[in-house]
Amino acid sequence: MTDKSHARIGRRVKKSKLFPLGWERVNNIDADEIAIISLPGSNTDNSKKANGFAKMIEEMLTDKKIPIYSVEYNAENRLAIADRIALLKYYNQDISNNSYQHYHKEDDGYIPNFIREIYDQTLAPRLRDENGNKAPIKLASQRLNKLVFVNHCQGSTVSFQLERLMARDMKKLGYSKSVQNHLLRQIHNVDIAPVTPIGKTKTTTFKFASLSDDRVTSVHTPQTQYVLDRKKEHDQYLSDISQTATPPNKNLKPFVMNFSLFRPTENETIFAVNNMYPLEIRKQVNFDEIEHTFDSYSDKDDDNRTKQGDQLSMTLRTVINWLVKHAQKNKDDLVELPDMFKEPTLIPLLKRAENNRYDVKSKEVAILRSRKSR
Repeated sequence: MTDKSHARIGRRVKKSKLFPLGWERVNNIDADEIAIISLPGSNTDNSKKANGFAKMIEEMLTDKKIPIYSVEYNAENRLAIADRIALLKYYNQDISNNSYQHYHKEDDGYIPNFIREIYDQTLAPRLRDENGNKAPIKLASQRLNKLVFVNHCQGSTVSFQLERLMARDMKKLGYSKSVQNHLLRQIHNVDIAPVTPIGKTKTTTFKFASLSDDRVTSVHTPQTQYVLDRKKEHDQYLSDISQTATPPNKNLKPFVMNFSLFRPTENETIFAVNNMYPLEIRKQVNFDEIEHTFDSYSDKDDDNRTKQGDQLSMTLRTVINWLVKHAQKNKDDLVELPDMFKEPTLIPLLKRAENNRYDVKSKEVAILRSRKSR
């Protein structure tokens, strides 16, 4: 099947007669510019949606002067879920047996054309000097540190594929393997509701996820399967309490994962919660897929979220602002990202996450029990 997909990049600007949406399409991003590059979900197929995603990111920033670029996709005959499943299958992290797996009739490691276009406009220029040859290591590192990628859902898959393209490109340019690994670490990704392989990225990546999000948990590893099995027991436990007068099955145990931190590798950090919203809200028809939407994470003043959802949201905003400040420090010289566990603004949040791995009893259990005793 011919790949006719394309991508366009735009930037948030002041509204004017020329740019009524406050959105300007661009052909390239200057290799030395400090910027946020946002890779939204697959349904971002026009400028209005791309601008809306960039706006949500802008609302999280304390310094709103940094340029924000966002991507709109022209998928043509491509199906996002097929691309996602193929990539997960390539890394043995898909168990869906979905018929979409062979939709494109391409090899599982295939990188779509629209992602190649994004790469040519974002990362490729930062690896090259004015003559098109490989840039000095320090210059390339500094340029990469000037970028912050903020990605949602399928955008995390796009970002992961950009990494794979960059690895191939660096090899062609003649960078050694150790330098390739060094430069990949200089890329800073923030993935919200990610659907990309776990433990495989070589970039510096911060993932934010709800384990009540079916798309997030479609990425299969032994660790995610363990959590899913415990969650299944927990849901049955809640059902026993709410629907029967008899004591719950003793073989089932209440389980909840509060705001927690996992590190599959030293460069990949996952912040996760059991759920962003209480069960009664998630069951409402008008809140379909609420656990997956970007604004469920980004909105500062969401009164419906759980306490751990608020903690996850606060951490997301803190991490993005930390990375933006870091990018700005690279204006005149290379400054590599410091250890996040030594960052004053992050330390309280990280300690809270580390100390809240698992609870044996959730507030939901306590509420149901109290209702039964009335």
